Formats: sequence, C-alpha cells, structure tokens
Amino acid sequence: MNDDPTYDIPDEATTAGMRALLHAVREGHGQAVPALLAPLPDAERRRCLPVLKTWRRAARDNWDVGHRAMRAALLYAGAGCSTGAAAAAQWIAGADPRWVGNRDDALVVSVIAHRGPEWLAQVVRRLAERRTVAQDEYPLIAAMARTAGCELPTTDGIVLGWERQVWGRGRRPVEDSLRDDPLLTAMVPRLFEVPEGGSGLVDSWPGEPSAWATALAALTADGLLDRGMMVDGCLSRLLRETRPGLVRGFLVLLDELCPTEDEHARHLLTWVGMLPHAHPQTAARAQQALAALDEAGRLADEHLVEASRAALVRPEKKIVRAQLALLDAAMKRDRSRTNALLPVAAEAFGQEEHSLQERALALAVRHRRHADPAVLAELAASAGPLAADLRRRAEEAFGTAPPGATAEAAGVPVPAESPLPPAPVPERLAPPPLTAAELAEDVAVVLHSGGTPAQEERVLNGLVVHARADLAGLRAALEPVAARQNRLRGSGAHAMDGLWSVVYAVVHGFAQRDPDVVRSWTEEDQCPHSALHSVPFARWAEIALRILDDPLPFLLATPTWSTGAIDPADLVERLAAYERSGIEPGPADFRQALLRLDREASPETRTAAERLTSPAGKRLAEWLASGGLPDPVATRGVEPLRLRSPRPGVLVRTEAFPGHEAWPEPFRSLLAEHDPIAHPCRCERGGACTALALAVLPQHREIIAGRMLVSFSIGAEFDHIEEYAPVLPALAESGGPAGPATHLLVAYGLGGRRFESQMYAVDALLTLAARGQLDAARLGADLADLTALRRLKTQRWVAALREASRASAHVLVWSVLSGSLAVMLRGEPPHGTSAVLTLAADCAELCGAQAQGAEIPGIAELASRAGSSQLIKQARRIRDMTAPAVTTR
Repeated sequence: MNDDPTYDIPDEATTAGMRALLHAVREGHGQAVPALLAPLPDAERRRCLPVLKTWRRAARDNWDVGHRAMRAALLYAGAGCSTGAAAAAQWIAGADPRWVGNRDDALVVSVIAHRGPEWLAQVVRRLAERRTVAQDEYPLIAAMARTAGCELPTTDGIVLGWERQVWGRGRRPVEDSLRDDPLLTAMVPRLFEVPEGGSGLVDSWPGEPSAWATALAALTADGLLDRGMMVDGCLSRLLRETRPGLVRGFLVLLDELCPTEDEHARHLLTWVGMLPHAHPQTAARAQQALAALDEAGRLADEHLVEASRAALVRPEKKIVRAQLALLDAAMKRDRSRTNALLPVAAEAFGQEEHSLQERALALAVRHRRHADPAVLAELAASAGPLAADLRRRAEEAFGTAPPGATAEAAGVPVPAESPLPPAPVPERLAPPPLTAAELAEDVAVVLHSGGTPAQEERVLNGLVVHARADLAGLRAALEPVAARQNRLRGSGAHAMDGLWSVVYAVVHGFAQRDPDVVRSWTEEDQCPHSALHSVPFARWAEIALRILDDPLPFLLATPTWSTGAIDPADLVERLAAYERSGIEPGPADFRQALLRLDREASPETRTAAERLTSPAGKRLAEWLASGGLPDPVATRGVEPLRLRSPRPGVLVRTEAFPGHEAWPEPFRSLLAEHDPIAHPCRCERGGACTALALAVLPQHREIIAGRMLVSFSIGAEFDHIEEYAPVLPALAESGGPAGPATHLLVAYGLGGRRFESQMYAVDALLTLAARGQLDAARLGADLADLTALRRLKTQRWVAALREASRASAHVLVWSVLSGSLAVMLRGEPPHGTSAVLTLAADCAELCGAQAQGAEIPGIAELASRAGSSQLIKQARRIRDMTAPAVTTR
C-alpha cells in the first residue's frame, strides 16, 4: 500500500452530480454529502460505490490527520449510495469507529432516512444482529430505530451498548438516567441473560454498593422494575457466573434488594444448587441463605444433607468450615436430627487438609452420644481417608471399622512409594524430508504454529540440503508458504526472524539492507543475556547470506538428538565430507557445533578426528582431546537491594570459561563471566527463557539457567512467572550438572501464580529426580529462602508439591519439605509454615517406614510447645511419625 495514496475520480463518473459527490468525499466535506446525494438517482449512486470502496481501503491504512474528515465523508457517502438494506448495513458495519474518527450520526441517518421506515428497520435488525457492531454503534442504531419508529431489538450487542451509554451519560446520576430511560423495562431483564451484561455493577470497591446496584434497587422499590424478576435474575446469573468481578457485582445487587425470608424459601432449590459448582463467593452466599432458613425452621433435612454433601467436598476451606458449622448448629438446635445429619459430616473425612479432617471428626465425636449404633458404625466405616492419628481417634470414638473398610478400600493411597515416571529419552533427529514439497509442508507447520528447536533444526538443514541440490525447485515449493507468511508478517525479513529469514532468502533473496546490520545485531554491544539471542541469529544470518551464493551441502550444527546435542562421531564425519568436497564451513555454524558436542567421545572418534586436515578439523581434534568445555563454576548468592528491585532475589554467578577471549562475538559474551550479583548487566534484563536458548549449550545448562534466573527473578517480583515457566521441562531434559541455577529455576516455577506454571515445574522436578540429578535438600532450602525474601508465596509452592505427591512422589516431596523446614524452623516459624508442616506430615504418613528416623531440626522443639494451633499439631504429627521404630526382643 502506498504511504500517500491518490484518490483519483475515474472517467466512469460521467455526471456532474457523481463527480461533485466524489470530490466532496475526497476533500473531506462530509457536511455537504447529504445535499449532494439527494438529487442522485439510485443508478448513479450504485456507480459511485466501487470508487468509494477503493478509497475506503486506501484510507483505512492511512492515519494522517488529514484523512479523518475524509473517512467520515466516506461513511456518509457509502451508506447513501448503498441502495439495498443489506448493503447499507454492511457498509455501516465495516465503518470501524477507530478509523472513521469524528463523525455525526445524524448525517448517517439523514442519507438513508428517505428510503422509508420498513427499509430502515431492516438495517436496524441487521446491525443489531452483529454483536460487536451493535455494542460499538448503539447510539447510531438507536437513532435509526427512532427515525423508523420501530422497536429496538434487545440482542446481546444492543444490551451491552445500552448499558455502556447509560454509564457514559456525563455527570448525571445513574438512577436519574435509568428512571427516565424508555428502554428500562426491556433492557434490565436482558442484563441477567447476556454473558457480559451487568458490567456496570462492577464499579465499586469491595464491600461498597455500586451506583448501578443502588439505582436498580431503588427503581425496584418504586415499582418501576418487577421485584420477582430482579431476584430471579440475580440468582440465575449467580448460578452460572464464574468471573469474580461480575459475581461480586450481582452479589452486591442481591444484597441491595434485601431478599426476604419468604423469597429465600421460594428459591430454596436454587440455593442448594449453587453449592456443587458455583463460584466460591456465590457458594458462601448460598450457605448464608440456607443457614438463615434452617434457623427459621424452614430447611428440611434432605435439603441440608444435599447441600452438605456438595459443600464438604469443595476445595475451599472456608466453605467446608462454614458447612460444618451449619451442621453443628442444626444438630444443637434439634438433637433428633443427629441420625440424619451426622453421617454427612464424614464427607469431609476425604479432604486433604488435615485441619478440615480434624474439624469434621471433632464434630462427629461431639454429637456421637445422640446417634444410633448404626450411625456410629457408618462413621467408623467412613474413617478410612483420615490421617493416621485421626483414624486412631475415630476408632476410640466409634469402634473398629468392619472388615473391608480399610484405608486402601476407602481410596486412601497405600503408604508406599511408586516408581517415579521414567525420564524422557532423547530421540535421534530424523533426516531432512526427501522432497522439496514435503519440506515445504514441514516448514509451513513450524512457521505457523512453532516447533521445538529440534524440529526447527531439521527443516533448517533441509533448506540448506535442497537449496544446494535444486534451488529453483525449492523456491517453487516454498512460494505458497512465503506468500502466506508475507501476509501475516508483512513484507521483508531479517536475520532476527530465524527460520523465516532463511525461507525468505530462498524465495526472494536475502532481505537485509546491509550485512553490517547483521554484524551490529550479533557482534556489537553484546552482554551475557543478549548473547543467548545473538548466537542463533548469527548462524541464521550466515545461512541466509550463503544459501544463494555459496550453498553448503548440509549444516554442521544440526543436532543428533532432540536435546540439541551432537554425537562427536557425527561431527567428525560431517567435517570429513566437507574436506573431501573442499568446502569451507560457516564460522558460526562450526562454532555452534562445537558447543553442542556430547561430553563423551570414544577413542575411535578422537582418532578419526586427528586424521582431519582442514583448520576446522584440527580445531575439532584439539577440542575433543581437551575434553571440550569444562563444567562451569557456579556460586549462589543474594543480590543487594536496588531501585529496580526493592526486594532482593537469589541469583547465581558463573565464572568465565578458560580461553573465552579467543572466541569472536557473540560467542565471547556467551562464554564470559556472568555475575548478576556484584556486576548487574547494563541491559537490566535476563536471558531468553526458551528451549532454543538451552539448545545453544545443551551440555552446560547451568550457564543458560544462570542467565534465565535473572528473568525468573524479575518475573517473580512482578508475579508473572507463567511467561517463563514453559521452559522448565526442557531445562530438566538438558545436559550437564543440575546446579544451583537449575534448582532455583524449579523453585521459582513451583511458586508460580497459575496452576499451569506450577505443573511445568512439577514436570521438571520429577524428570530431574528420575535422572538422579535432583538435590531435594537444596531445592527445599531454595524454596524457604525465596519465601523469606518474599519472592514466593508459601501456599503456592505447597500446592504444587501436593500435586507432585499425588503422582506417588511422596518420598521425594518429603525430602524437599524436610529441606524447607530445616531452614524455616531455625527461628520463629514464618507465616505459612503450618501449610508446609501439614503436607510434610501427610507425606511422612504415606512414606511409612521410610520416614522413620528422619529427624528435622526444630520439629521436636516446636512439637513440645503448649497449645493446640495447627502449627504445633502438625509438628507433633511429624515427630510421632518420624520417631525411630522400637524393636522388641
């Protein structure tokens, strides 16, 4: 598209009226359009329409100030020249307000009003059926409906547009705007039905009524809105609404309506129906209503039992505690209800939280003297899911469970460690596709949906192989792929586009304006973090520059394995083939190949390397003889307080590799010292947290992990770890020692805000453990340290570790938590320690004999304290279960 399009009036505009109209549009004289349209017959209007469409496409992409008036004129003229209702609606719907700018809705109506009420009503209906258009263009559609004298359809978009307009009526109170609105009784009932309706209710701070809620309640009290409809609407919406803001808004409205006891009773089944799956705030409100009904004697046992069975299995502790309190109060008021209500309390025996199990058991014990023997037997049979200490108390209270009612039969995990899931096995990369057509299909998939580094390397090598064999054939196969990418990305490509830059080079020639630009990206102003981007970019640029002028037969750095590592024997064989053909390797490709070599090379491979004669071959032989890159020296430390980060994080310093000065950029920065503690990087960012970055040094993950750690630390500061967490499984599958940086990254992931982020970390945790590379005590200490620094929240990483325990890794989780507690109990236990102790006690119970004798420093002292808090109770559980077994002779 030309940056400065011209708007020529074509010769087909034969009449003076047509040319005058088009001239007014081109000059942006929108006010003149209605008068110029009026004398034009429909035939001439239809002949103007193709020109207006062409101009609109050009004007849509031009954001110059001078085009704003023209876009408004185009809207008026196009609507007036559309002689059919469907065409007019289409034109108006396509007039996105973002590109039309300032416009006068009255002028839009004026250019089509002469077509009659029925025609206008058709336009209104067509626009109202388009949800987004109806919401954005509500004022215009409403003006058309008034002109046509037709009813405004109450579609979803119209309702949302009406709500937005009422909210935006200047400084006038919402209640006054609603009271005078003729659409009030038509629109308000639909607010309860439209999924996004009621957003105006979310205009207050928690605990304060909103202007909308107060206004709607006042109008209901005045009889302008039907009270039954309002209460029914609130409850039906709350029954299905899950978004917290809207839930809070409709709860505020319900409270403003102040339902009476009779109204609560009339909706009894709705309140009960909210308990299984409704939002926690809604469920809590339902419990309040049911409690009030029960206190008034209007809640039958069957309904209380149904509600309790749903509430007591929910994950929210507050809801479980509230329901147990409701049952307790009901049985205290009427002892005759004990036999009906007491057995349902056993539903809470299956809760994972020890304190909830204990509360439910205490309730059952407290009321057992009013229960029949059959009820007590039922409670005894239900005690299987209880923790070991609580099961013993249940046996004392209700007697021994009948045969078959064991913990295993009740669904409790058997106290034995199942084998960890096997560690993923690296897969050998497949050879490149045999035909250019197959390669083009694979390239399209990787470009469109992304792929692993191994998949990208395979197609990258395939491009090089096929370009050397038949460049014209490869270009023909890739042209449809490139055309699609051009539409998605825009024309052009550069080295930082990775695989796309190579595809673009094959189809269109290399896209860089100057090779010096490539060097500036990959060589100048490098730092330890930018090097993770620049090393792949340097290689991509090298391939793209060479693929047309001096194509290689294949790439040296194509991995052998899916982890990114190269078998040394493969690289020796590839270099030998280069020597036989007299081909000079690409410098970046060769250096990347050296950094990807497996750690171990057989004597036969070293001998074969020594027979190579080229400079690259001799360099490879020296590399293999010296053992390649040594393991990095990594040191863990706490960063000092800085303005950027008021709360310090735990980072890792890695020393420079010997001889790194001899490497050119960006490899020099990659292998140089990285000290984010004493010498924070000038870029104030961290390294790329991607599997591609790990594939740069697949046998030295600590180097990459140390740079990623800065990004994770910043992400934890602003609570968006989920942006980086997907890299953790690839980190666990990578090679080299799993040192302090790797463990800290897993710790950060376990403390992520979202469940998905935590599961990436759990996967990495299990993989490292299965490979024998996890230091559980170190990980536990990292979790405790990061929590003490307020970089992690205890409840989050405890929830993540509970998921790992559910995967039968309770011995592993016990070991991690032991490491955490050893740090957390050095002084006064910090907030959240009780959650750690609870999970540790649960795992110790599941570990059985494997936990005996595993003393945790500080547990005995904490358990000996007086009191009955959860902190002390869980410490006693751990003390009792870890005490060495006493043997008798």
